[in-house]
Amino acid sequence: MNWFFPAIGALILWGSGQVFIKKGLTSISPFVSNLIAVFFILLIEIPFALLGKVNWSYFPAIFLIGFFAQIPNFIYPYVINKANVSLAGTVLAAYPFITVILSLLFLNESLSLLQVIGIAGIMIGMFLVAKPENEKFEVSQWLIWALFGALIVGTGDFIGKVGITKYDLNSFIFAFALSAVPGLLIIRLFDKSPLTIKGSKKDILFSAIGNLIMPLGLLFLYIAFNSGPASLISPIASSYPALTAVLAYIFLKEKINKTNSFGIVLATLGIVLTGI
Repeated sequence: MNWFFPAIGALILWGSGQVFIKKGLTSISPFVSNLIAVFFILLIEIPFALLGKVNWSYFPAIFLIGFFAQIPNFIYPYVINKANVSLAGTVLAAYPFITVILSLLFLNESLSLLQVIGIAGIMIGMFLVAKPENEKFEVSQWLIWALFGALIVGTGDFIGKVGITKYDLNSFIFAFALSAVPGLLIIRLFDKSPLTIKGSKKDILFSAIGNLIMPLGLLFLYIAFNSGPASLISPIASSYPALTAVLAYIFLKEKINKTNSFGIVLATLGIVLTGI
């Protein structure tokens, strides 16, 4: 169970970090937000990796794995932008299902009945947390983008687990952090939005804090992956929107409807069952 508390750490960091990033996006563009995130990724994750032992003999191969694990983090905001924002989160909340299936098929992971029930509780709970009130699903272009988003994020978690399993934690973290630079440059080829910052210094500070917290969450996720099954860790860490909803209610005065509240409770119970 060495993996459980780092997974909870990722959940807490992502849940709180999203609140700050959401507030900061009122003043800066998604690309500038990603640019700040890359700065903190390099600042936090490279020293962490170098404090351990980085194996340079297979660096090119692990760099490629790190790159493919990193790319979904940059694509995610643009998927949300293309999709119907109010509905996309409901579909995107299912991304751990991709990680679970890939991990069971290719990493020979196994689950107990209690853990299966726990994962189901988390995923249904996240569906309810993300579901907007009084809106119906209609099959259209936004759904294709949302399904694509769930696929790439779920696959990204799986690739990260493969990199850590095949090589080692420190070497993967180092390669993962460095791969953020070419990843950001590739995204810039498609995103020509002005590198301008508007709004109050307070909102900019919120963005900086959020983008500092999120890489720490990624670090906790990969520490958990180093000692536990991705099929359990990914669903737990992905339940951070439940915490974000609660914090947004407290600090941003956003509403939580009954469906969202039930989803938060269900996800929490799922985490407890998965941990048992």
